[in-house]
Amino acid sequence: MTRTTRAGSMAATPVVALLLSLTSACGAVDKGDVQPDAVEKKAHTLTQQTLDAIHPSTGAAPTSVYSDRWSKCTTETPGQHRFEYDYILKLTVAPNQVKPAITAAHAYFAKEGYKSDYTPYPDRHAGATIPKSTWTVALGLSTSKVLLLEVDSDCVFTRHDPKTKA
Repeated sequence: MTRTTRAGSMAATPVVALLLSLTSACGAVDKGDVQPDAVEKKAHTLTQQTLDAIHPSTGAAPTSVYSDRWSKCTTETPGQHRFEYDYILKLTVAPNQVKPAITAAHAYFAKEGYKSDYTPYPDRHAGATIPKSTWTVALGLSTSKVLLLEVDSDCVFTRHDPKTKA
């Protein structure tokens, strides 16, 4: 006969709770974590915040959607939906607005506590990852008068398959 001490049974409680939550959550795992429209909303919010931060440098620069797409992640887990959302705006600016806009983006990302991405061309590209997430935001020079503002969710578990574009 094995005797369990009170401390021993208390130590097992978290393990049992974890096992119960994992087994009861199995039915929900295939549903994913977020609605695709919530991911899109966050991307648009991050885009607007960055636009607001660089606005003093770019003024009312004309913008257009360059890319707005979901793509399936290359590594999948059976029963789970993993997709990446990429949203890119094209900003048409005067050539003398490019460097101030990039500088403003660097300053904004630093102020927000984003982790700067390495770039060999800091005067032509500013990119960062949001802390405790896989979201990235980048502003980069495409041509002498075009900046691309990209927000990328990386792979996220979604509740249903979003509409992907080839």
